[in-house]
Amino acid sequence: MQASSAKPLPPARRVALEALFRCLMNRQDIQAALDAALAGGLDDPRDHGLATELCYGYLRLKGRIEYILSRFLKDPGKLTPKMRLAMGVAAYEILFLDKIPAYASVDWAVEFSKSKPGARLAGLFNAVLRRVSELGDAAHDPDFFRRDASLPEFLSRWYSCPQWLVDMWWREYGEKTATDYLEAQIRPPALGFNLFGHPQADELYAEIASWPELIDIEGMSFALPAGTGFEGEPNPPISRQSFAARQAVEALDPETWTGPVWDACSGRGGKTRILLEKGLDVFASDPHKGRLAALSRELPGVETFAANAAEAVPPRVPGSVLLDLPCSGLGVLSRRPDTKWKRRPADLGDLTLLQREILENALAQVRPGGLIAVITCTLNPEENQGLVARFIKDHPEVRVKREWTTPSDSVLNEFFYAASLAVE
Repeated sequence: MQASSAKPLPPARRVALEALFRCLMNRQDIQAALDAALAGGLDDPRDHGLATELCYGYLRLKGRIEYILSRFLKDPGKLTPKMRLAMGVAAYEILFLDKIPAYASVDWAVEFSKSKPGARLAGLFNAVLRRVSELGDAAHDPDFFRRDASLPEFLSRWYSCPQWLVDMWWREYGEKTATDYLEAQIRPPALGFNLFGHPQADELYAEIASWPELIDIEGMSFALPAGTGFEGEPNPPISRQSFAARQAVEALDPETWTGPVWDACSGRGGKTRILLEKGLDVFASDPHKGRLAALSRELPGVETFAANAAEAVPPRVPGSVLLDLPCSGLGVLSRRPDTKWKRRPADLGDLTLLQREILENALAQVRPGGLIAVITCTLNPEENQGLVARFIKDHPEVRVKREWTTPSDSVLNEFFYAASLAVE
């Protein structure tokens, strides 16, 4: 992306722009795009950290940044996507990364603007970004974003969130809860991890449990503030896992589930690990062989098979089925901020159809008297309470034992829905 620049891009900016372009223009998942961009290697760990911060920070606040830039650009559409992205990332640095001097951000962006021959963008980049740097506290004042805006428009600008999503949360959850969700999705999530199966688990548990910044402990799982670092990552490394996801599993009393448990949408095995920690007999499946391979590396000995949960016939009759359903991911935007820029309202209906197919197959496979546990990481009632209510209405042999949702004021900044369904 920078081959014809007057000067090469600094390494962290090169990686960040490459990853963000792959994510937003080619619709790759941001973590996969970042991993691919990092594959070329960054010699300095600080560059690795800065590239990660630029990607995730920019995606969380992209809407706010684009509004600010629109105040100084007569026609943003005349810039190519790569140029708009570079200007936006530089503006993010200026506005939100205090340790980087504004002149350094302006400098690399102006140099990058020269990579489009004949466009004569250097003067524009220099003028706009200097205006951004002169905003000072105004750029962090909600009143700046209220100018000529209705309440929905203001909320979309300030919380950097697509208008349709702001409107849905406001309508479905009310002002207080919707505001909690909007606040959470522009913050980084808590750091969560599970020590179960780690050879140094007891030693690490005793050490981490004494840290004053610790947010919460549940079993072998911990929650720490976002950005918490470890001096010398444990070897082998700890297993990262959303603590909010752990809470969702715990809310359904897994100790009472009848085995064997089929984790039918297992992914890399985060929830499988929790069930093993509980002493349950678990086998797992997922349609993605790469995820299953990762699960087998992390949790050797767990029986796995590659299959789509909507049609799979498991090798053993399960007493309980755990469905970590594919969903729109609107509850974990703090961790996957690219989702809000990719999802469309039309996507939600397709997902509920797939979810229903998976539920129907789970009911066909589970042992009579068994249980189906449903978990999603989205904030859309049609994929959560609505999905379960429709399923129960059509199946009188199924009843809801428990429904649970992460409290809207959770400091973890991630939100899950969970329900346990008893099968007569």
